Amino acid sequence: METKEMNLEGYAHSEGVEVKVSAARVNITILLYLFFFVVGAVVLFNYIWGDGSSYGAGYELGNIARLQALSVKGAIIMALCCLVYTLLQYGLLYWFTGKDCQALRWNTDWKSWGFLVIKPLPLRYYRMTLLAPFVLIGLLPFIHGLCTGNDVCFFIGVFCIVGSGADCYYFWKLRSFNGDDKIVDGDESLSATIIKNSY
Repeated sequence: METKEMNLEGYAHSEGVEVKVSAARVNITILLYLFFFVVGAVVLFNYIWGDGSSYGAGYELGNIARLQALSVKGAIIMALCCLVYTLLQYGLLYWFTGKDCQALRWNTDWKSWGFLVIKPLPLRYYRMTLLAPFVLIGLLPFIHGLCTGNDVCFFIGVFCIVGSGADCYYFWKLRSFNGDDKIVDGDESLSATIIKNSY
């Protein structure tokens, strides 16, 4: 019992700044972002690789929804994207915490799911973890699909960019803190305590 309390004291930090992102604000922002980004991206894809007409843009949007998002193949692609997204973030957090499994905990709540850091981690590494899936499995496949006309890569890129919206918003929320400050995630997703390196 005493050892367990000592371990918890090592991770508990009463000093620090609490950061909490409103789930309603994130959801509204992501829905607006989703609408404008997806429609804009499909119109751009159609302009480059389609016939450029408004009918063609609507057809491409319907094609992506019908053949990609609502098919078995699309469901498998989206499930694999979620799995790769989670494993990529876990791998980076595991590496940045010094390969300490005890420093991470799985969290599932109504806002999101993923791994939370319970050991103080420098904010610069946490920021890299937030943005890595957006860049590696979102932005790069999106650009590849747009440049080559590959609609599957384009769909993966669009799906992962939209899926990383909450992490990008959280990254933006943490922008005012120094990279040397340390972060410990809260009990739920999109909440944390920032332990300032110097006051």
